[in-house]
Amino acid sequence: MIYQKIGLLLLLGLSCRTLLWHLQNWQLREYRFDRIKAHTKTIEGTRNLFNLWFFKGLLPRPRVSGRIFMILGIWIFIQIFIFYAIYFLFFSSNQIELFIPHFHPIFTFFTLFVFWERTIFISIALAIFLSKIPVFFAQKILFKKAKSLIDSTNKNIIRIGITGSFGKSSTKEILVHLLQQAFGKKAVLFSPENQNIEISIARLILKNKTFFTSKRKKKFFICEMGAYRKGEIKKICDFVSPHLGIITGLGNQHIALFGSQKNIQHAKFELAEAASQKVFFNANNKLLAEIFADREISAVKIPINTDSLKISEFPDKSKFLLYGKKFTLPWPGKFFIQNAVLSLECTRELGVKKETLPDYLKKIKPLSRSLQIEKFGKTTLLKDLYSANRDGVKSALSHLKNFSGKKLFIGIPLLELGKESNKVHQEIFEQLADLKADVFWFKKDFATLGKKICGSNFHFNPKRNQLINLLQKKLKKLGKDDAILLESRLPKEVLTIFKKH
Repeated sequence: MIYQKIGLLLLLGLSCRTLLWHLQNWQLREYRFDRIKAHTKTIEGTRNLFNLWFFKGLLPRPRVSGRIFMILGIWIFIQIFIFYAIYFLFFSSNQIELFIPHFHPIFTFFTLFVFWERTIFISIALAIFLSKIPVFFAQKILFKKAKSLIDSTNKNIIRIGITGSFGKSSTKEILVHLLQQAFGKKAVLFSPENQNIEISIARLILKNKTFFTSKRKKKFFICEMGAYRKGEIKKICDFVSPHLGIITGLGNQHIALFGSQKNIQHAKFELAEAASQKVFFNANNKLLAEIFADREISAVKIPINTDSLKISEFPDKSKFLLYGKKFTLPWPGKFFIQNAVLSLECTRELGVKKETLPDYLKKIKPLSRSLQIEKFGKTTLLKDLYSANRDGVKSALSHLKNFSGKKLFIGIPLLELGKESNKVHQEIFEQLADLKADVFWFKKDFATLGKKICGSNFHFNPKRNQLINLLQKKLKKLGKDDAILLESRLPKEVLTIFKKH
């Protein structure tokens, strides 16, 4: 009897862990079925779907929110319904023996319990699907309130939308900094970090009602807009009603969700169609230039070209020439220059004198969620832990090229690229091979391709501890002229090695 109780407690504990893991997994992917589908196409995603309890971490912890409690409530209701249905259909009339005959009742119970636990992912998916019904109506009300506030807002507030496949956050940070320098911090409201979906933006507007209703002469609302599907940026624009738009560039990020490159072009262009006054866009980006040439909009098109800027790149900054003046951007990586110029042009259009802009730009603080330069002993450490797209990775690799010594790259595969995945990773591995970099790869996806292209410089081992041990041996041999690039959202075990000491 004691063993039965222990077994039951163990199964209950494992069931709670499985439930929490699936809740956390869905929450990380914003409760979107398309993102879960894309995740299951990776080796890790397929394995986790049918994982026999060996999830990472002792206890997964989804972030506490109203949506999580609602999903849990619906899930519990589903479980009660299932248990009652099983009881009345089978146990109450002993029909269970027709399906599992001649077994001990305890064995039958534990068999059904394990089967129920293994199918939790199905009932969680159903609970999330059902939760979309009240969420849909709640969002409608939320967006209506946000639009009502915007429509009745102070007419002196200029609303600026920023979108693109890459560079949204850095462009927003530069523009916010320039406008705060010119007009003061209280004159600028902006979406924090990467909170760029419609719900976050609507809540931000309603939370800052005072900002939109106060009588200050000149204010700015800067809104970063993200999307995974056509129509999602339009949904934001419907209640934000942007005066100005900035489109940073187009790539194939999240193409598995959008469905095609054309869909990405049309989705990002929704901001250009919604802007009432002017739209600034990166004319160096072929996909972006193509759609601007093909479609008509009411706003004035302002193409930004960086070909004649005389850019000089340094390990910790970039310099360029604009308006006949010398500018310094104190961020590593010349790929930020296009975003800086987009922001500078927008700021100038808003009435800031171009003579003041060089001094404003050089005072900007480091960007916490982009390429950072630190020291790891005597070696230069490049941390690009936020980037998760082809253009960001390739730009970081271009910066790695500036170092004369040994080069070490530590990374993981990019996600949600659909049919483009193989091509994108081939491009990245070929760039690494040209750099003769030692590559440490911490996921099984595309490891075979990496080994084929990079040869003996490519290091992968499904036993992560052994791969980390090899990495630590390599690190001990690096010197002052060498450089390490940490790319994308790496495992905690890897990041622990590089913590400041």
